Amino acid sequence: MNKLLAISISVATLFPSLAFADAQELMTAISSGKAAMDVRLRTEWVDFTTTKEATAITVRSTLAYKTADYQGFTGFIQFEDVTNLGKEDYNSTLNGKTQYGTIADPSLTQVNQVFIEAYGAKVGRQKIVYDNARFVGDVAWRQNDQTFDAVTYTNKVLIPSTTLNLGYVNKIHNIVGKIIPVSAPMLNVRYSHVAGDFGVNASAFYYGVEYDAVAATNANVAQNVSPAGSFQHIGTKIDGSFKDFLYEVSFAQQSEYADATPVGTPDANYIDLQLGYNLGPVTIKLQQELLEKGFKTPLATLHAFNGWADKFLITPVNGLEDTNIKVLAKYAGLNVVLAGHSFKTDTDSITLGTELNFSVAKNINKNLSVMLKGAVYEADTDAKTLTTDAGLKTDTKKGWVQAMYKF
Repeated sequence: MNKLLAISISVATLFPSLAFADAQELMTAISSGKAAMDVRLRTEWVDFTTTKEATAITVRSTLAYKTADYQGFTGFIQFEDVTNLGKEDYNSTLNGKTQYGTIADPSLTQVNQVFIEAYGAKVGRQKIVYDNARFVGDVAWRQNDQTFDAVTYTNKVLIPSTTLNLGYVNKIHNIVGKIIPVSAPMLNVRYSHVAGDFGVNASAFYYGVEYDAVAATNANVAQNVSPAGSFQHIGTKIDGSFKDFLYEVSFAQQSEYADATPVGTPDANYIDLQLGYNLGPVTIKLQQELLEKGFKTPLATLHAFNGWADKFLITPVNGLEDTNIKVLAKYAGLNVVLAGHSFKTDTDSITLGTELNFSVAKNINKNLSVMLKGAVYEADTDAKTLTTDAGLKTDTKKGWVQAMYKF
């Protein structure tokens, strides 16, 4: 370190004008950057049949700044605040109010992202989203994002029509502000091609997540993750279109990684099949998604999958089969989504329940957007006799009203 400092001083002494010019360029890059701010106000209501009705009125504010380019380098920092505006009559997962339904939006203020980026590499706390976020995502639906302390690299020119993503994650900052130390190498390669009426996107990926050993009394550790639960996923995803037909196929295998055990991480598969048809302003999609017993995706944007009531954030003990239909429509400036789900276990085909989702969103102008959204889950009679997965026995209703303004 002393040698490096001495060399820097010598260079500055020998080339003072160069050093001054570089300093000026750096200060100009820092001062001539671009700021961004957004505010998201949300009311969320939850009705579980086994707890008190929960209501959360929260506002999420972010303030970000990105520097201008300095010799190929840019810097980015984003501050985030989540504030409860009501009586906090909900279980935030941190406030101890377990008599209420869970709404995982605790109040917090933090540096959400901070990184340096250059030549495709990014170092620091950042969002990471691969493909459709089924395995790795930023959980952007919740008021606090999921971010990662990581080194990532993206290259879109090395191989024609192909995006290469490499990453190594050191810490996970989850949606309730807890920190999970990991050692997680990641690889995602995505190829895209359009020829006439046929379009295809093909991804191959590998994600290995090793949980570091931590003290059980560490209050800043999420869930009860331990080295025994370390896992790795290897798989592929293919999606695209042929004229007005849409298709999507995904497959992944889960196995033990690092110090994992068969109990903590069983061998299991994931399969997703989707077909759709575009009718102009209306698109219809049919899907069957299968998670075998023990398959887990803790880094995913889970709210986007298996129903918005969030009953299946953790795969049921006997696995999950989700058969659903979605209708997406655009009308008079409105974006409308309707979805119906039928859930059952994988191993015993036990009917778990059904769910209906709907949302209506509209961009008022380039800055302001509003949304109304709801979910209704009804447990099946068979689910109510289960000796495991107690949460799946509970009928659940959820509703959201949201407004977002970007400055």
